[in-house]
Amino acid sequence: MVKHLSTASFLTLPSGNQVHPSRLIHRDGTIMWKHALISPYNELFLPETEAHEAHIIKTAARLEELNCWASQGLEPWDCLIPLMWYIPVHQHLPFAEGYACTFKHASIDTKTVLEKIRPHIQEFESLSHADGDLYFQRC
Repeated sequence: MVKHLSTASFLTLPSGNQVHPSRLIHRDGTIMWKHALISPYNELFLPETEAHEAHIIKTAARLEELNCWASQGLEPWDCLIPLMWYIPVHQHLPFAEGYACTFKHASIDTKTVLEKIRPHIQEFESLSHADGDLYFQRC
């Protein structure tokens, strides 16, 4: 059994860090780099700048916090699942820069998740229901 990953499978970020798409953005979290960097159309978009990379990391941290409120008492795989996140060619600036994302929950309906996490949204953030999914934006 091979105990290492091929270097060809790693992605190089603007900071110089190399990450595997299936690596968690934050240790002990649930969100992987592929959730942020692979679009719903299976296109890979690497961050163009260190600022975009930082937005993705900060947004992931905030989603992990919200996941704690949404998924209390559930198994780790019953969590928030990002659907659309970083797409630098998107006309909506928050998606283009990585500080917004749409998501759903693996096992809880959208309305219930919205009710659970809405009280934990900070004043500089927004959370809304959009096309059956949740839309979260920092800043």
